[in-house]
Amino acid sequence: MTRSRFKRTGLVCRPGGSGWERSHCQNPFAQSLGNETYRIHFASRDDSNRSRGGWVDVAATAGGLTPTGRSDGPSLDLGRPGTFDDCGAMPGCLVNHDGRLVLYYTGWSLTRPVPFTFAIGLAESRDGGRHFERVSEAPVLGRNHYDPLLAGAPWVLVEDGSFRMWYVSGLRWQVDPEGKDAPIHYYTVKHATSSDGVIWKTDEHICLPFLEGEHAIARPVVQRTEAGYEMLYCTRRLGETYRVYQATSADGVHWQRERAPLLDTNASGWDSEMVCYASLLRTAEASFLLYNGNGYGRDGVGAAILES
Repeated sequence: MTRSRFKRTGLVCRPGGSGWERSHCQNPFAQSLGNETYRIHFASRDDSNRSRGGWVDVAATAGGLTPTGRSDGPSLDLGRPGTFDDCGAMPGCLVNHDGRLVLYYTGWSLTRPVPFTFAIGLAESRDGGRHFERVSEAPVLGRNHYDPLLAGAPWVLVEDGSFRMWYVSGLRWQVDPEGKDAPIHYYTVKHATSSDGVIWKTDEHICLPFLEGEHAIARPVVQRTEAGYEMLYCTRRLGETYRVYQATSADGVHWQRERAPLLDTNASGWDSEMVCYASLLRTAEASFLLYNGNGYGRDGVGAAILES
């Protein structure tokens, strides 16, 4: 995707309001169901701020996306107490490979003295993406020698039978020694490889080094192009909120970042304070940027049509 213009079309879906989806439709991404219908997966939160997977089905036209149905319960529920995802299970991406539809997701748990950690889990659907069951109660990528703090927000591609993952890795927490201020997390995007999609190999290489003032580079979404790879991601500086950006790469490992946002905040409304967690939905009629706004997707999933 070269430098482009987007026309906002508004919210595609809002939180359903039931006990497990009081707020948020976070980290949206689309699954094709055929006949220009798509399932947009996301994570909703309950009253205790715990994330579970959900989805809304939409019909696509040149003018926009129209909801046609939604999940009546979590597509991916919390893990058992004590597991890595007992405080949140946030869908990240789908992979359809060798007849299996698998979901890579971020599992959250609460910690001290920093507020949280997360790791990457794997689940499988046997009903076309309506529900997912864990492949294991353990993460497929968690704390390790190269990612000692956290790993999450996975995006996976399969190339010639091998798996590649772009994900968020925590580099450090900045903790107030007197405990007066909340700890500040520093995380950015790294890359891992696997022969089977379960056992992953990573290293010390950072795909997106911090620019001055940045502390959170989040939610990489990668697509293959004729020239190599394109990544959507969001980033924020200390005291600021997220904006959506783009980067390009010849090999998927070394990246060139665009300095101007691909999508900036709106003048008013549900996406006036931040825009984040974007992914691209290409249909026969148009291409849509799915994204979240204020409060990390508190109000739902929005869309913008690619104009050029």
